[in-house]
Amino acid sequence: MPLKRRTEPAAAALLLLAASLAAFCPACSHSGTGSQQTQQKAAPALPDDVQSAAMAPFGPAGEALDYGDFSAAGGRQVLVVHRLTSTAPPGSAAPVAPQKPETTMDVIRVSILSREGNKWMEAFRADGHLKNRRGYLDGSPSAVSSWRMSYEKTSDSGFRLEFTALNLPPTAKPVNVRVAWNPKQQEYDSLDASGTQFLRPLSTPGGVPLRVER
Repeated sequence: MPLKRRTEPAAAALLLLAASLAAFCPACSHSGTGSQQTQQKAAPALPDDVQSAAMAPFGPAGEALDYGDFSAAGGRQVLVVHRLTSTAPPGSAAPVAPQKPETTMDVIRVSILSREGNKWMEAFRADGHLKNRRGYLDGSPSAVSSWRMSYEKTSDSGFRLEFTALNLPPTAKPVNVRVAWNPKQQEYDSLDASGTQFLRPLSTPGGVPLRVER
């Protein structure tokens, strides 16, 4: 009988421990699921019309990097790229420099689309040339097949991009073109070496600038 009295408290303790473990394990499982759901909610999907706009000029290769009111342009815009999946050609004149993967990338084509009424219209394009709706941007080479592009948003100058030609011959001078929103012309224009003055677009690649704009 004394043995029975000693084992009853021990059995009760084991039952209490088992109940605690059963309650603890489901809590762990739900905690992990909640964490995954939180991570999924942290990266919201693009609006349907923005996603459709990104796919329109590129097909499945289109990737929307950013969207919103770029440079306080007074409307919605979206930056879309077709990335270069292979490495730059051996003769690339692009400088070797540290890159920020989220804002610097090698691309075949870039478009900035602007929402105008019920339609998305292309305001800027980089493919073989750099061009806006008025002409070809000054400083751009005659034709290239790929670019190294970087972009940033700043509080004072808005949305800016920088393009470096990747496939120039080894002896060619590196080509680097900075592009920003020109509020006077309501266009994306290239900037001079100081980064303070907008350059007039050209009528043809490597041609003469367009007439003086007022």
